[in-house]
Order: sequence, then C-alpha cells, then structure tokens
Amino acid sequence: MADSPHIGVVMLTMSEEDATLFAAMRAGARGFLLKGANQAEIVRAIQAVSHGEAIFGPAIARRVTEFFTAPPPSDDTAFPQLTPREREILALIAAGRSNPQIASELFLSPKTVRNNVSNIFAKLHVADRTEAIIRARDAGLAR
Repeated sequence: MADSPHIGVVMLTMSEEDATLFAAMRAGARGFLLKGANQAEIVRAIQAVSHGEAIFGPAIARRVTEFFTAPPPSDDTAFPQLTPREREILALIAAGRSNPQIASELFLSPKTVRNNVSNIFAKLHVADRTEAIIRARDAGLAR
C-alpha cells in the first residue's frame, strides 16, 4: 500500500478483533467489512474507497467510535505495579520532561528522579525512555 497510495484497499475479513482492524488501518486500508457483508455493501465500499472515502461496516464503525470516544484509563488503573509517585513521573516522562525538569517540578533531588526512572523501567520491562513513553502514551498518560 505504501508503494501505491493511490490504490484504495477494502479489507473483507471474518476477524472482528480490534487488533486486526487497527493493523489494517495502519497498513493503509480505507475500507473494512466483515465477511457477512452483502453484495450491495461490498459494492458501496469499493466505490466509496475508489473516490477517496473511508468506509466501515456498521459493526466496525460502532467499535471504532467506541474506541475513540472511550475515556482513557485513569492514572490509578494504568500500570498498577507502579507506585503513585512512579506513575506521576512516568506521565511527566511521557509529556517530554527531562529528569532535571521532573526533579524541579516535583521538588525532588535529581538522584531520586533517576532512581524512580530506573524502577519504572524495571517494572515495565522497558529498555529506555522511548519504550516507556510509548507504553505510557498507549495507556492514556500525557495525551
């Protein structure tokens, strides 16, 4: 799809899993129908996508809408293995703050921040700040 962005793709699948839907969207599919779609729905989807529109079957559209309108997880439920202070620091990391900025903002010593960051990386099983930021943002922190 990346080689030919002018070609519209409609995915017809029996999978109703969100992971499949979002993987297809990330890959560039502009239409997504479940296998039970009737001929009229399929023709309509092909025509819509050929005109540059995005189209989803009713069940898929409902799931996409629910996904994007659902509130992000609260800080208390995201990463229950972290202490409240570690969640607070992780949110600041995800917001792009450096360790010195976090120390200043939370009135902590730089060494305390470094220790907390190390604990966060270990508890989340991430190797670096980038991985921690991705995990935090995926969980709804620092949007």
